[in-house]
Amino acid sequence: MPREIKSVCDVAPALFVTAIVPDNYRERLLKLIPSEMIVAWIVLQGLIMAHRDNTRLLIAIAFICLLAMTPLYLRVVCRVRKEKQIVLTTAAFVIWVMALGGFHIIYPKLAIFDDNFLGALALLGYTLITPMFYRGYDVVPLTKSESEDVLDEIYKFHQS
Repeated sequence: MPREIKSVCDVAPALFVTAIVPDNYRERLLKLIPSEMIVAWIVLQGLIMAHRDNTRLLIAIAFICLLAMTPLYLRVVCRVRKEKQIVLTTAAFVIWVMALGGFHIIYPKLAIFDDNFLGALALLGYTLITPMFYRGYDVVPLTKSESEDVLDEIYKFHQS
């Protein structure tokens, strides 16, 4: 399953050619969860906490690195071209870190991060509500070869 969310706008040119359908709620929900970065965070957090030296600094560095890597990973590896999806997935990573207690380690004196209750509520709300409103309607310009392929398929369809 490709990582980029398909909307009706993405499918419209292909309706003449194949039976591609837009992503449903469940598919959008799964594609907006940065699972690879969450796993990397859990592994790094476990390794750093086992080390016990400079944990706050190392956790902060790990968070910043993974935060910067999330949009790059989505764009380069997963080939996601929709800016809103990249922004929403990156924001989801921040909320997951908050829910997993990462900010409590970085900022132990802030009472708001004292427990994971706020993070859990934010995670629940963001994860379940965002796919209801974001349906992937970003305008993504086709490359020249993609647009030529679509036009060729439409031309062939009308010729037959």
